[in-house]
Amino acid sequence: MSRSATSVAVPEAILRVADQTLHSEDRMVIKAYGFIPVTEYFMRDFVKKLMQKYERPELSTPIAMIIKELTVNATKANFKRIVFNENRVNMSDAADYKRGMKIFREAISDRMSVEYGKKAKQARLNIHASFDFDRDRVIIEVRNNLGMTRNEEARVRAKLREAMRCSDVAEFMMENIDETEGAGLGLVLSLMALKSSGIDPHMLTIKTDYETHTLARVEIPLHDNYLPRRHRFQKQRLMA
Repeated sequence: MSRSATSVAVPEAILRVADQTLHSEDRMVIKAYGFIPVTEYFMRDFVKKLMQKYERPELSTPIAMIIKELTVNATKANFKRIVFNENRVNMSDAADYKRGMKIFREAISDRMSVEYGKKAKQARLNIHASFDFDRDRVIIEVRNNLGMTRNEEARVRAKLREAMRCSDVAEFMMENIDETEGAGLGLVLSLMALKSSGIDPHMLTIKTDYETHTLARVEIPLHDNYLPRRHRFQKQRLMA
C-alpha cells in the first residue's frame, strides 16, 4: 500500500498501472459501483500527474473537480433507482416520483456509498469513468448503465441551460427553485470550473438512450490550436 500523511491508501499494483498508462498515453478506464474516498484520491492524483505531464498544472483542480462531480452524479443516479425500486416508486407518476425523491434525499449519508455500492453491484449497476488523453486534449467520459427517463433528462437540460446563463453559483442558487432532483450543484460547479479555466462550457455534454446508459462527456483542449470535436462538427456544417 502507498499512503501519504494526508491521503488514503491506494494499492501499489493500481498505481503502477496508472503510471504505465500515463507513460504510454493509453486510455484509462475506472469501473466502480460507488464513489468512495480511495476512488476520489486515485482520480485526483492521476489528473495531477496527467496535467504535470502536459505542463498544464493549473487545470488539475478544475478537472479533478469535474470528474468527481460527474462520477458522484452517476453514482447517485444508480442509487436513486435502487431506492425507488425498494420503495416501489412509480416513476411515471409525478406525485409518486416526488415521494421517491423525498425518501432518497433522506437516505443520503456518508455510509450510503458503501451500503448502496454493494446493492448496485448486486443489481449490476455500475459507473465507468474514462480518461482519453494526448498532448492536444483530455476527454473525460462518465457512463452509468442506466438510462434517464425523459422527464429526468428534461430537468437536467433545464438546469444546464440555467447554469449557462448564470455567472456564478450564488446566482444559480438564487434563481433555481426546482428542487425535484436537488439543487443540481454538481453540474453547475462543473460548468463554472470550465468557464473559470477559459474553456467553452459547451464542452460538457450529457446524453442518454433512455434505456441502457447515460453518458457525460467533457473535452478539454490543452492548447489554443486544438479544435474540439464540437467545433469541428460546426465548421463542417458551415462548409457543407
